[in-house]
Amino acid sequence: MRLSATLVAGLAALAFALPARAEETDPATQGHIRTAEELRGLKFKKDPTVKYWKVEQLKKMMKEEFDEELPEKKAKEIELVLQKFRLLPKDYDLRKEYLELMLEQIAGFYHPKKKILCLIEGKNGGGIEEEVVTIHELDHAMQDQHFDLTRLQDLVAKNDDMTQALKSLVEGEATYIMMDHMFKNQSGGAMGILDVPGIEAMIDGQMRTGDPRAKKLNESPLYIRETLIRPYIDGFKFCMALMRQQKGWDSMNAVYADLPASTEQVLHPERYITRDMPQKATLPKEIDGLNGWTKVEENTLGELGTMLMFHTVKPKSPKSGKAAAEGWDGDTYRVLRNGESTILMWATVWDTEIDAREFAVAYSKLLKVKYEHLSDLSTKGETFSHESEDGQIMLSREGRNVFIVEGGSEEEAAAVMTAIVDGTEFKEIKKGLGKK
Repeated sequence: MRLSATLVAGLAALAFALPARAEETDPATQGHIRTAEELRGLKFKKDPTVKYWKVEQLKKMMKEEFDEELPEKKAKEIELVLQKFRLLPKDYDLRKEYLELMLEQIAGFYHPKKKILCLIEGKNGGGIEEEVVTIHELDHAMQDQHFDLTRLQDLVAKNDDMTQALKSLVEGEATYIMMDHMFKNQSGGAMGILDVPGIEAMIDGQMRTGDPRAKKLNESPLYIRETLIRPYIDGFKFCMALMRQQKGWDSMNAVYADLPASTEQVLHPERYITRDMPQKATLPKEIDGLNGWTKVEENTLGELGTMLMFHTVKPKSPKSGKAAAEGWDGDTYRVLRNGESTILMWATVWDTEIDAREFAVAYSKLLKVKYEHLSDLSTKGETFSHESEDGQIMLSREGRNVFIVEGGSEEEAAAVMTAIVDGTEFKEIKKGLGKK
């Protein structure tokens, strides 16, 4: 279900639509580099390479990378998984829509693999909004030089939830830097971002208001929109919490050797500070009774993904969806396919039995909305069995664990449920993710 960080690079400054202007002079670029160093409390090991592109040239380069990163087959597999969770509508063409979204608003970006800062000719350095966007991207270049973003991305590449958490750290810090610069610029240096009361809510509101010209973004499905925007919002709040709690860039530098291990730790920074580590759920490799089924994807949805699922399926109940996702302590899902049929097997673990029970009850209610022709076959304690238009649906709570199977015949679903209840292993993720 991963959408590569490269694919969203052109959306690195979603909150700012940049007007055309005269091209920036080299001294101005140098000034921005020195400003970024002062704001971040780090020095560039060498000044970053800055290249200027015409808009059409940059779009061409991004299209070529998009074709390499998200070929049609991979896009269809991601579509299938997201649609199984009802995070995308069935008629949504992910590849087409995502490319158009990416190209809608290009404000320049840092390319961690090519080690270059890509700026658009005529859009780099004039006016405070354009200036802070450049500083935002310069911070990414500084992060890369000191902490090796490509290495960190590779470390979490197999876990969507960890990938989203890393993205939140990286974008949250750069958002912190650019907003700190904006406030210092406006106050003549008298006020930095830590001096602004209620700044978290202010930035949240500003970024959620967005730009009316960003038509594709504003009209995108909730999951696409939120996973693009939230790293800036949630990540900013996460960095603010660390800076308020520990004060100073040394503590932030240390985070890159001990990354947040989940979106839960980003959404609840106190759980990162106290190192409340999530658990990894390892599903059984083989399941007896399944013939002709092949694996499409195996991954982690996380607290954020679970919350967005509730918000998508039941948009009129955002508070209950948020409450149902809180208490998340780990999960792994696997999606299987056999012809046009699919099976979702999903093992989750929660902080307490109360949290698990709340999720089980909320999810059983969600199922009645998720499947149009759901008929209740049997209910026994906290084990549910349903027949739907997509096959058999089963849910079972065992202490702090909730197990879910959606799809397949009654016999196939029962075989999968037995396998994941008896064979799933849970183990706490070790601290120090990111340490060399």
